[in-house]
Amino acid sequence: MDKLLEQSTALNLLLEALEEEQYDKQAHALVSKLNKISPQDLAAAKNELDTLSPSTHTVLYLHILLAGIDVSAASGKAVPRQLPAAVLPEGSLWPYIVQLLLECDQIQIRYCGTQFLKVVDCVALGAEQTLNYVPAIQLIHHVILRLDETSSTLTSTHRTFIRLCLLAQAYAEALDILDRPIYHIPTQQNDFQGSKEMCSSSQPTWKYLSPTTGLTHPISSRTYMEYYLLGGMCYMAMRRYRDALFFLEVVLSTPTLQNVASSIMIEAYKKWLLVGLLLDGVAPTAPKNASQTAMRHIRAIAKPYECVADAFKTNNIDRLRAEIEAGNAFWQEDGNYGLMVELFQSFRKFSILRMGKTFDALSVAEVAGRTSPSPSNVDETKAYLEGLIVSGELGAVIMGTDKGEVLRFLPASQKSEAQVETVLASQTRELGAFLAHIQNTEHRMEVSKEYIDFLKKLKKMKDEDKKNGTTNGARADDVDEDMMEEY
Repeated sequence: MDKLLEQSTALNLLLEALEEEQYDKQAHALVSKLNKISPQDLAAAKNELDTLSPSTHTVLYLHILLAGIDVSAASGKAVPRQLPAAVLPEGSLWPYIVQLLLECDQIQIRYCGTQFLKVVDCVALGAEQTLNYVPAIQLIHHVILRLDETSSTLTSTHRTFIRLCLLAQAYAEALDILDRPIYHIPTQQNDFQGSKEMCSSSQPTWKYLSPTTGLTHPISSRTYMEYYLLGGMCYMAMRRYRDALFFLEVVLSTPTLQNVASSIMIEAYKKWLLVGLLLDGVAPTAPKNASQTAMRHIRAIAKPYECVADAFKTNNIDRLRAEIEAGNAFWQEDGNYGLMVELFQSFRKFSILRMGKTFDALSVAEVAGRTSPSPSNVDETKAYLEGLIVSGELGAVIMGTDKGEVLRFLPASQKSEAQVETVLASQTRELGAFLAHIQNTEHRMEVSKEYIDFLKKLKKMKDEDKKNGTTNGARADDVDEDMMEEY
């Protein structure tokens, strides 16, 4: 143990001296040495966790802790397929797990990502096992931002975190991660080949947050779609329907094998259709980059939802009520009953908004006769209209006249100069961040195996043309087109 502690201490000294190449070798050597020690022998050093600091001895601390978890799981005291009590909140190993996740060194953790991810997964599994989600949500939220303060690289931990938030109905906690745009998706290839050492402080997050380091499980198309579907559901729960619509559109726009729609896309489409109706009162237009063949399959399966959308635009509340009541079993099974209820309630609001496109003014009594469930109850309609006006959903005023109260629709409001400047400043910041990530993506494309093979092929053709005394640029264009067809 003394030699291991000595090696672990050396890592910090090397990093302080900025000897990145030496640090890289030392870190790999320490991890290799620890992996050769049996879990039983490492677990026997559990008392060392009380004196070790996970912020300076992350690699050593993590391996001892994980060995303790493995030994506890193998002791036979835990129920099959469940975590041992020692790993759960209030268990003997729980304080060490918390301390590691809160204080781990962001550099050292890159060299033992597989082991670190096992601990994170244990925290998530323990939350579902005990139904005690809050500690896990707080810890995993911290882990995501500790590894990447921008949360711009999608990892399997993102999906785990959002799922726990949904199970706990902790939708507000999920928003801090969901509101941070995803720019990079990890790949299976080793991004460190021919580049700086893994410990370099200038390494972009997408290089070390990858299956190569073990800090994330491989991101399949299913993982990708599940993250955006679950995120969309969190936004819906918080009534941020515009954001929810975008997340669901990402799912629908995901490329599919042989243009066949997946069950996740079907589920996303049903919610996307209802959210679009709640937002704008009309069915949304399918994303341009969505597979048209897949969309036809989806619409055929989601036919009951299409019927509701058709009824909604007819301005016939009786037909809408009949369609919703006829499909109650579908909405319940799909978990969309609450959205349907809200959609029915919003029908009255959109009926009034549509009137504003036709009339400049209407008496409150006439509005009641056209939209109210109780046409003779003018006071109830007035109160309903006042609520829409106060919330900003209806641009209108109620004026008293000799013939009674009148609802006068106002022209679309224009933003003030200050509001426009604020929006432009926000968009400028977002565009700057977006362009920086675009440059990283372009760099990744330039060093990819496919692009290098293309350059070799292009150079060979140019050499042949030069040898033959010809300058046939058309052949180079053909190579470019052939390469694009492969994608």
